[in-house]
Order: sequence, then structure tokens, then C-alpha cells
Amino acid sequence: MNTDEVKAFFERTDVYLTYNYNLRIRAETVAHLIGDEHFTQVLDMPCGTGDISAPFLSHFGQITMMDFSENMIATARSRVPDSEREKVTFINGDFYAHDFQGQQFDLVMNIGILAHINNPMRFLDESMKLVKPGGQLILQNTDSDHWFAKLIHTYLGMRRLVGKDKYKLNKVKEKDLMEKVLGSGFHLQQSFRYNQSFLGLSRLFSNELKY
Repeated sequence: MNTDEVKAFFERTDVYLTYNYNLRIRAETVAHLIGDEHFTQVLDMPCGTGDISAPFLSHFGQITMMDFSENMIATARSRVPDSEREKVTFINGDFYAHDFQGQQFDLVMNIGILAHINNPMRFLDESMKLVKPGGQLILQNTDSDHWFAKLIHTYLGMRRLVGKDKYKLNKVKEKDLMEKVLGSGFHLQQSFRYNQSFLGLSRLFSNELKY
């Protein structure tokens, strides 16, 4: 996967926010997974527009919001109220190139990244190292074994063949993901599934109806 293509894709925050029912569902899922817990050190990578982690700043002592898109980081900054700024560190950079200097976190969130990052399994290895013993990891993934995911990949493949799209998503199977995470000593506490709107219908219905 071409890193420049990925970066260019996510610099277009207008596209990212067009289908914001996804953000709403993901933020509600994170709210459920967090519950009433408080986390001293949190990493949200990639933080995107901040819409998923910023609403829960009252649950965090300190949070690092990281993304390699300048526009995403700028939008995330705007989501953080002045009263909470001191607890937030923003990093605009490449996860693989960043030196965390041995820092670990009580909670690490990897949402909307596995389909886009170079070498997803390597990314998981590096991300899991950042979780403190006894800490928590929230992962989001599109199961490439699911029939709907296969349909999406087929559709995108056809678009690439006719020159309408160059962007190619990773295929990450849920079984491979779980094998990697559980094999690294993590335990599954909770999970949640949802489907995106069917192909061709996204432009026909509002985000509210799709939600």
C-alpha cells in the first residue's frame, strides 16, 4: 500500500465526515466499552477528527491523539474544549517512525486503521507493546471474511480496473486478528458488530436514516 496515497486520502476530511453515521456508531461503541472506567494514560491512534475520543476526555487523565494527517489533527484540536487542552498531546506523524521512548498506556485505541496501514499485523505487534500490563486495547476491524466485505472489495477492485479508483484496502480476517491478539496474552472482554449501509444506498439516505 502506498503511504502517500493513504495520507492523501485522509487529508480529505470532507470525505471522512460525509458518512459520519460511522463515527457516531463507533463513538457510541467506545462509550459502551469504556463504561464508567477512568484511564490515566490513553493513546488514540489514529485519532482522525477526534470525534471518537474527544467526547470522553472526562474519563482520561492524559491522552495522546496521534494521526499522520495534518487536516485530521487540526480538526481534532477543534474538538477539544479549552478547559481540557492541558490533558491532550497532539502528534502529527507516522506511527512507525515515532519514538514513544518506552511509554505505555492504560488504554490504546486503534479505530479505522487496519484497512489502511502498511503491514497490519506488524502494526498490531507494535501497538500491543504500548499497552501497560493490565491495560486495555480497543480495536476496530472490517472482517474481510464476511460476505459484505467481500462484496465491497470486489466493487472497489472493479473501480480500480476501470481507472476510477487507485486506493486499495487491506484484507484482515477476524480469525487472524483474534489469533494475533489472543496469542499475545490479551483476553477478549467485549465485542460489537455492525454493518455499513448497502452498496449504492449511501447517497440515497441521510446519515440519520443510515444510523
